[in-house]
Amino acid sequence: MNTFAAGNRSGSRSHRRFLASSCAVLALAGASQATFAADGAAASGAAAAADDNNGAIVVTAQRRAQSVNDVPLSVAVTDRKEMDQQGIRSISDLSRMTPALNFAPSSGVSANNGSNISIRGMASDVGSATTAIYIDDTPIQIRNVGYYGGNPYPKVFDLDRVEVLYGPQGTLFGASAEGGAVRFITPGPDYDGMHLYTRDQVSFTQEGSPSYETGLAVGAPITDNLAFRVSGWYQHQGGYIDQVAQGTDDVIKKDINSGNSKVFRASLGWKPTDTLTITPAFYYQRTHQDSRNDYWEGYGVTSDADYHSGVYALEPSTDTFYLPSMKVEWKVAPNIDFISNTSYFARKQEQTLNYATYFSTLRSGSAFGTYANKDLDNMNDYLTMKQKNFIQEARLQSYGNQLIDWTAGVFYSHTKQDFSNYTASGRTPGVLVNGYTQYDGQFSYVNLVHAKDEQIAGYASVDVKPTDKLTVTAAVRYSHDTFDFTNVGDGPTTANVRTVTTANMKEGAWTPKFGVTYKATPNNMLYVSATKGFRPGGAQAAIASDLCAGDLATLGLTTSPTAYKSDSLWSYEAGSKNTFFGGKVSLGASIYLMKWTNIQQSVRLPTCSFSFISNLGNATGKGGELSAEVRPFQGFNLGANLAYVHLTYDHDAFGGNGLLLKAAGQHIGGPAWTGHVYSSYEMPVGEDVKAYVRGDYTFSSHTYQTAVSGAYGYDSGLTDLPGTNYVAMRAGARFSGVDLSFFVDNLLNSHDVLSRGHDSIGASLYYDQSFQPRTVGLTLQYSY
Repeated sequence: MNTFAAGNRSGSRSHRRFLASSCAVLALAGASQATFAADGAAASGAAAAADDNNGAIVVTAQRRAQSVNDVPLSVAVTDRKEMDQQGIRSISDLSRMTPALNFAPSSGVSANNGSNISIRGMASDVGSATTAIYIDDTPIQIRNVGYYGGNPYPKVFDLDRVEVLYGPQGTLFGASAEGGAVRFITPGPDYDGMHLYTRDQVSFTQEGSPSYETGLAVGAPITDNLAFRVSGWYQHQGGYIDQVAQGTDDVIKKDINSGNSKVFRASLGWKPTDTLTITPAFYYQRTHQDSRNDYWEGYGVTSDADYHSGVYALEPSTDTFYLPSMKVEWKVAPNIDFISNTSYFARKQEQTLNYATYFSTLRSGSAFGTYANKDLDNMNDYLTMKQKNFIQEARLQSYGNQLIDWTAGVFYSHTKQDFSNYTASGRTPGVLVNGYTQYDGQFSYVNLVHAKDEQIAGYASVDVKPTDKLTVTAAVRYSHDTFDFTNVGDGPTTANVRTVTTANMKEGAWTPKFGVTYKATPNNMLYVSATKGFRPGGAQAAIASDLCAGDLATLGLTTSPTAYKSDSLWSYEAGSKNTFFGGKVSLGASIYLMKWTNIQQSVRLPTCSFSFISNLGNATGKGGELSAEVRPFQGFNLGANLAYVHLTYDHDAFGGNGLLLKAAGQHIGGPAWTGHVYSSYEMPVGEDVKAYVRGDYTFSSHTYQTAVSGAYGYDSGLTDLPGTNYVAMRAGARFSGVDLSFFVDNLLNSHDVLSRGHDSIGASLYYDQSFQPRTVGLTLQYSY
């Protein structure tokens, strides 16, 4: 579920609009000489980071250091330099630049109250994750239990790089990497000397409040065998949505979706011998937002980025996690390494939702209608999600051999999630609700969920090299998963009878991989692969709301199902990675065919807007990615990437009473086309001073509706979302380790709709989300 809020404007904001417009003109004038900037797409923007690998970034996509151009799978990688150049601060920024990586917010109380991440259209906002999220070697994604809370994502400061691995990645990264994995890689301790990195930024958003950030990272050796790295970062994100009085467009509070983030990270490296390195590390992050990013259709002036929301009460959210870890690296023999990672991830997410329009719509048919004992001050839903992951992984690997390279490892995870939902009644505290007393005098429903996942896995991979140009790969992983689930319901919704539901599931799965790689030349590679992925099944609570009885009866059900099965995916891929003319031209291409079976998806009940998880048929996906970059002369880059995804159901999927749930040919996932065009130019303008100008244009085609006409739950009010366009520019100078730049994000002030929802079928009030309005700012960075 999801809803967000906003603010009003004054004469000072007209001045900011003038300033933003003037700055945009100046930026375009500079761009007439040479524009755009490099990105982190596979074998394209990554190649702009010059190093000893013919300009390509070194990644660990196969759990060992390799040039990205030598990895026989689709990888999009963005290093710190590129993230700074592109102004990337969050996963949403990153997804805009990365082909076929979709990060979709959800709008409205009847949505799932989060954002959904998917790779190559593998979208499912329920059950186990389809995309694994890693900080270094620790998976941090959640299983969706209770009321969806969403994954945590590290903020972008003092990261070495971000790797997007196109899936499946189940062999090396486990059961939740069916669609792929996103890995946030942090820099280690600095053994080679003192290093300093700072970043400060201030910006101004049209029709919004200012934003600012400051961060510092420092690392250095302490002794010959002891080193450290410490960093801290703070960001205040100014809001741009105004709150209005319900039913009117009169602003009562400005910029209500402001927020702030704090990040602290520390690592200590110890080398007791030449062959042994021990690295304990600690990562802490806290994000807070005063209210959500929804605005209301028909309120404000969206074409002028003047967004309004009539949410009755603000909906704050706070998400905090910390991650201590211990990594051990031991060179057992000249070509054999032992690597162990032990980590503990603890997270707490707290959210408040306001159900005023939702309750009014369901009980009266109007978002502002009345019903018995309605009380606008008793409309909040209080949600808390706690997540605790213990991870232990150890592996032996041998590489750099003439004939055979190999990896063998074991993995153990023990994950707990506790979820609580206290839903206010929407009525005067103390009165009866459907003939029952309110829980604790104000709540109509209490839901407590405890879920425990335990996974034990072993994996092995072998690369056989019959010639110096040919490599044959065979890999396999076996995972055994145990899932325990307890659900407690109480309050008037359950007739004040505390109900307890328990479930236990055990299953095992094999995820093999086969591949052939051919290096025609050191800089030209062809590869083909066949890979399997899966995500485990699970349990869920039966829907307790009496408002859903009619919907369930339509499906021939008296209660919703309390379990769902695992699903799996086979992907067949062919690709090529090439560099020509000494690294001046980079080309990358991949095509794939996917077969997704027994898909875990949501069945949404149209009247009450609740949902349950079911396995809904099979789907076939076809698509590919293409990237190119040209560096014809020193300092100038021009490139683009393009991705196409076509993932549709193979056959009709039916529910109870023969009702059509999913139709043959119905699309899954986000837009079919995504792309990014960029260019940059850097030139000396004085002794030790280089000026640069860059720009990025990203786009996507329209996003398909989640249901088709004739299917159960089809909502004619939720049409396909139109395509999106986004332009960003930056100009600056670098000298003596200093990088001072001026930037404009959302240069053309795009107000394309990113998500759209309403309370139920037929409801006339819609909740949307869009890009942050045009933002102008200054960034100061220093590296030593």
